[in-house]
Amino acid sequence: MKKTTKILVPIDFSACAENALAYAYRLANKIDATVEVLHVSTFENPPLDYPSFVAVATDEKVSMARGKMNKLIENVRKNVSPWLDSFPDIETTIEVGISDTKILKVALRDKVDFIIMGTQGENTVLDRFLGSTTADVLKFAECPVLIIPEKAKFREEIVIGYATDFAAADPFEIWKASKLLQSFQSKVIAVHLNNKKQYLEDEIAEMETFFKENAPAIDISFHCIFTEDMVEDLNTFIDNHNIATMVMFKPKRTFFERLFHKSFTKKMALHTEVPLLVLNEK
Repeated sequence: MKKTTKILVPIDFSACAENALAYAYRLANKIDATVEVLHVSTFENPPLDYPSFVAVATDEKVSMARGKMNKLIENVRKNVSPWLDSFPDIETTIEVGISDTKILKVALRDKVDFIIMGTQGENTVLDRFLGSTTADVLKFAECPVLIIPEKAKFREEIVIGYATDFAAADPFEIWKASKLLQSFQSKVIAVHLNNKKQYLEDEIAEMETFFKENAPAIDISFHCIFTEDMVEDLNTFIDNHNIATMVMFKPKRTFFERLFHKSFTKKMALHTEVPLLVLNEK
């Protein structure tokens, strides 16, 4: 029996979360997936440390969240129904705790295939210092994460962008992204951002040969651009090539590597204007 694809959508009742859920509905309809909607309730001011008070406060918070979730789901359903052949199966989950921790636990527990999350961008000093929940999930998720900017629109036919460093894993990750999005009949534009002003002709030729011989069904081209500001230049490349979804492969790093490494993926998640699909190394 074919396994049904499952999408997890964490929501916080914001406009960007609503847009992410609408995107998830339309994507689920396109790839025949189910959607699990998750809200994590947190206590900004923890209740008094008495079991009875904690239980009552938790029940009240969950009940309020349930009402908001049902209302948001219905609103999104009405807004996207004109574009759906059929409405995807929906599951709802409410957890209490730390947002990123609960999202990651639910993703593992419920064996989701990928996570869709909304992002509003980098707005405050606190965001820059601590990072958003979305960025924290990106660090540790064991499944792909699709980041949906607040104003991103769903497209029926898309061009996939792939940020390549000519790593050994790139051909497989490009194939994986193409398979995930194959319902869109899309082509792939791979781009290497080079700050050393070296045109990697041999690496490009090797990749082109690999796909021609091993995956001829994938319509792919390779580009190398010289850059001083990787985020700005990649966003310009996205605009110039009408890319609708950008894909990035995120290799695992040790604690000390994460401590001293400035994450380009995180920067793109906060500044992209198109959906960003992050494929994490397992």
